[in-house]
Amino acid sequence: MKNRFLNIIVLALFVAAISSCNDFLEEEPKSQLSTDYLESAEGVEAAVNAAYSSLRYFYTGGGSECGIKMTCYGTDEWQKGPDGNEVLSVYGDGIKSAGISMPWTWGYTEGINPCNAVLAYAPDINMPEEDRVFAMAQASFLRAFWYFILVQTYGEVTLTLDLPAEPTTTAERNTLQECFEAIKTDVDYAVANLPAQPTEPGRATQAAALHLRSKLYLWKATSDVSAGNSDYQQAYDDAMEIINNQGRYGLAIFPDFFEMFYPGNEHNSETIFTCERNTDVQYNDYADDNFKSNMASFYFRPNYNVLVSGLSRSTGYYYGRPWHRLRPTDYLLEHCFADRTDDKRYENSFQTVWLFNDADAIDDPNFSVGDTAIWLPGVETGYNTNAHVKRIFTPSEYFGGENSEGLSIYPALTKFNDIDRPSTQDPSVRPIVIYRLGETYLNAAEAAMYLNKPGEAHDLVAVIRERAAYDPDRSSTENAIAAQRLVNRIPVLDGSDDARNWLLDERARELAGEFVRWYDLTRSRTESGKNQLVARLNDHLPAMGYPVPASGNVEDYHALRPIPQEQIDLTTNEYPQNPGY
Repeated sequence: MKNRFLNIIVLALFVAAISSCNDFLEEEPKSQLSTDYLESAEGVEAAVNAAYSSLRYFYTGGGSECGIKMTCYGTDEWQKGPDGNEVLSVYGDGIKSAGISMPWTWGYTEGINPCNAVLAYAPDINMPEEDRVFAMAQASFLRAFWYFILVQTYGEVTLTLDLPAEPTTTAERNTLQECFEAIKTDVDYAVANLPAQPTEPGRATQAAALHLRSKLYLWKATSDVSAGNSDYQQAYDDAMEIINNQGRYGLAIFPDFFEMFYPGNEHNSETIFTCERNTDVQYNDYADDNFKSNMASFYFRPNYNVLVSGLSRSTGYYYGRPWHRLRPTDYLLEHCFADRTDDKRYENSFQTVWLFNDADAIDDPNFSVGDTAIWLPGVETGYNTNAHVKRIFTPSEYFGGENSEGLSIYPALTKFNDIDRPSTQDPSVRPIVIYRLGETYLNAAEAAMYLNKPGEAHDLVAVIRERAAYDPDRSSTENAIAAQRLVNRIPVLDGSDDARNWLLDERARELAGEFVRWYDLTRSRTESGKNQLVARLNDHLPAMGYPVPASGNVEDYHALRPIPQEQIDLTTNEYPQNPGY
């Protein structure tokens, strides 16, 4: 097996990871760990939990902003906000030092290494066979999960599937096919041995493994390593196994899009897999220098409280701490979410109204607490100018717009809003939903489209659009009519460029901000084989009248991130960088 430089520190970092990770339930943390401890049932369970804990680095990576850097910046959904990352937003110079090495470092040391320990020690430990198999299945799933992130991010990576017998400073990159086979082997074992439903929130299940395998095959089929229709068929089969057996897996499409994302409802009927946190701040590994805390509720929020006196930051659902890192693109707001009547996903995904909440700070006697301080009508003209609103901002005034004057204002994504943070500056205590059934339907629809099954692709997307029409303020008849209109607007999903672009737009409407967009674009191709990251940002969006800051800057090589320079410098043999960097 090929080794790599970071194996030198595998045991030290692995021990540190376990010692800082509590069990899913309450458990006495271990301050001193050794190989002897790892050779016990308790040690194996601690290693499994350490691997789960590693997901917090990506979702959402605390102050490092790992997940949003990897998936949001430089896409057709998001551009930088006032304090966002300029380099990643425009694919500018300096991208190698823009924080894109974090999945590599944390993926290997904090995620993959504990899994390797479980798979190395568990077979020989005196423990019930059922517990052994469950531990190994979880480790297999999590190792596959991390390697899938790595290959989507960096391409060919080094496979380290064993605990090293001794330190080494040499490494080689495995081929994409070798990486695929290793991931598939792990996820196959997980599918065969994980339970159908979670034993407790956040634990991997057979459905999570099937969803991961479906995404793996879809990536392989739509990327440069495509092996043809057999991959699409496998992606389709795995997704349809979940869809056709929802009762077995305890799953169902949640009927209300807004309520699905409301705090406390993370483990609803649609949820397949989560990155867990809870209301114990210490459990969430939060500290000023920690990178595991959940800051997702901060990243997408404009600095609303400096625009109008009488608006104050608070722990309330519609307020919170504004880090204004990301601003939705005009393409997302005005093209993808053009329908805001039948399709309720825009208003259920974005905040466009802020109400006065600080009586002492209101400086206008015509307004009081509860009145509208800020309203974003979403159009330039045609809204009610007589509405009792202190300030109205139209799209041209959003940050970066032609009339913005640098103002930090734009619709705020609400999917990660929180109400249980101890104070305004504290991170969120919510779990992050990683996989959900809505994406499963879209994965199945995409595979069906490429398998020349446009009717099945249509019917799968129809389920998502029928839910998108739901409005609790409408009658059942009105909702049914709106749903039918949305379904009627599904084009023929025949694999043409128009169909591919429409399905990418539908994924944006459904999954905006859910840590998948950059990977969706970089794996996808046009009919001519052009990478969709390049095709959409450079060609499609400008042609539609919605260029983004990255338009014209994106090159083919940007579909992969650069290999971390530390890896190249500290490897004593030649370790190749990705082309273009």
